[in-house]
Amino acid sequence: MSTVEKAIAIDCGGTNLRVAVVDRELNVLAVRRVPSLANNPQKLYEIMKQLISEVCQEADVTNVESIGMSMCGIVVHNKVGRVGNLGIEGGFDFEALFNKDYPNAKILIANDGNCSALVEAEYGVNKGLKDSAFVTISTGIGLGIIHNHEMIDLPLEGGRTMSEYNGTIYEDEFLLSGNGIVHLAAMNDLNIVDGKDFFDGVRARKPEYMRVYDIWIRRLGLWFANIQLMFDVEQFALSGGVMKSKDVFVTDIERIANAAIATWRLNRIVLKEAKYGQDVGIAAAGALAWHALKD
Repeated sequence: MSTVEKAIAIDCGGTNLRVAVVDRELNVLAVRRVPSLANNPQKLYEIMKQLISEVCQEADVTNVESIGMSMCGIVVHNKVGRVGNLGIEGGFDFEALFNKDYPNAKILIANDGNCSALVEAEYGVNKGLKDSAFVTISTGIGLGIIHNHEMIDLPLEGGRTMSEYNGTIYEDEFLLSGNGIVHLAAMNDLNIVDGKDFFDGVRARKPEYMRVYDIWIRRLGLWFANIQLMFDVEQFALSGGVMKSKDVFVTDIERIANAAIATWRLNRIVLKEAKYGQDVGIAAAGALAWHALKD
């Protein structure tokens, strides 16, 4: 086992960039946060490098030995591809720059949904399970899968799966995410402000809300069923803004999804609230950094 006690965690989101030093229990020993820079990945890297220098000085790190980076876009085999929120269209080789500037460090980069699945599997509610999943439902739908204790390097967010509604093909998150609920409601002549407004109406059993809820919950339940048909996980860690209304829908998702897969004798679909919730980024990147040292 490695004797390293401190690692670098980078959470590169569409809004904020955070760089931290974390210990083996993912405690944050030093952290910096700045707005994410779009449309200039070289400059973005230079900012990361400066923040690494600052947190290393604060946390007394003299030799960077592992870096984990959670990225809000496509990442395959450590290579960053399109990151729409940051204006990176053709990809950018962050790994090569890290290797040049930190030649003694292990580098591991992953899509934020994938490394969120890793942190829940190694430190969170899915700890100890061989096969598990992480799903976040917020402005979009993110998905990460752990198979045989290893993170699958899925290239895209789970919400990019497609299905038909009223004769038109949509990405599933357009109708099923927290923002998607607003779209689905509008298509059914129900004007709502946001997800909270929607779930408040469902709690009150208002007929016009229940009509849209029945469409939403059935489609989302079948989305989970399809994920289970492909990966047969033991448990899903569930996160995102909609979890503020988990009392309304979690049981219904499990009921619909399990009914859909009943004939296949797969693991029963179980949804548990993720340990790392809304602030998963640094923890997920830290889990990547420590996972890199296992190789």
